[in-house]
Amino acid sequence: MTKESYTVPVSPSACKDFESNAIDLCTVNAVAWGIPAEKLTNIQPKRTDYEKKYATASNRSTQSPGATAARDASWELLKTDLIDMYDHNILNNEAISVAEKQALCIHFLVGGRGSSSPAPTTTPVVTLSSEEISVLYVVYSDSATPGSHAKPDNVAFCELKFKVDVPPPAKPDECPESVNISRSHTAVVFTPDQRGNKVFAYARWVNKNGKTGPWSGQISAIVP
Repeated sequence: MTKESYTVPVSPSACKDFESNAIDLCTVNAVAWGIPAEKLTNIQPKRTDYEKKYATASNRSTQSPGATAARDASWELLKTDLIDMYDHNILNNEAISVAEKQALCIHFLVGGRGSSSPAPTTTPVVTLSSEEISVLYVVYSDSATPGSHAKPDNVAFCELKFKVDVPPPAKPDECPESVNISRSHTAVVFTPDQRGNKVFAYARWVNKNGKTGPWSGQISAIVP
């Protein structure tokens, strides 16, 4: 079994390289990869704003605490769109070659008998937090350590499968959408027409060898 994952970088220079590389590749290959034109149209102003503020914060003659804060705030907005594009249009997209996915910083998790790490035995405890319009934040902890937002050892990400609107699914297989959450408090972006609808979801841990743990119970929230 092979699963795909990615990690959004943290350092300013790595964030800059990540967004520039991803947006350039998706723009050039939009038709072949099936990237919706509206997503690329919507992300461009955020990219322009971020790169302008990144340049200001990186320039010795213009850098300041205020410039750094402005850059970081702009990155958070751009990052939300990037995560949405990765989760819904890039991961597990068979039109994208292995080499292209490696260029997009996608990791391949391969499971099997030879994998050294055992499958997770605990489940994610997930809350879908409503903090802004059309966005729910996935906040997780582990059933064995509910006081911490850290993943269990050797776990790569939390796989979240979900369905928007009633009737609720009876099991994870009835959820058509899937996202991989590598960090707690990651945003999942919904379309404007989904606002006010109920979201039903299930979650499980996936380790670094691609082995999966048990599914959680059903989680629900309203798209703000």
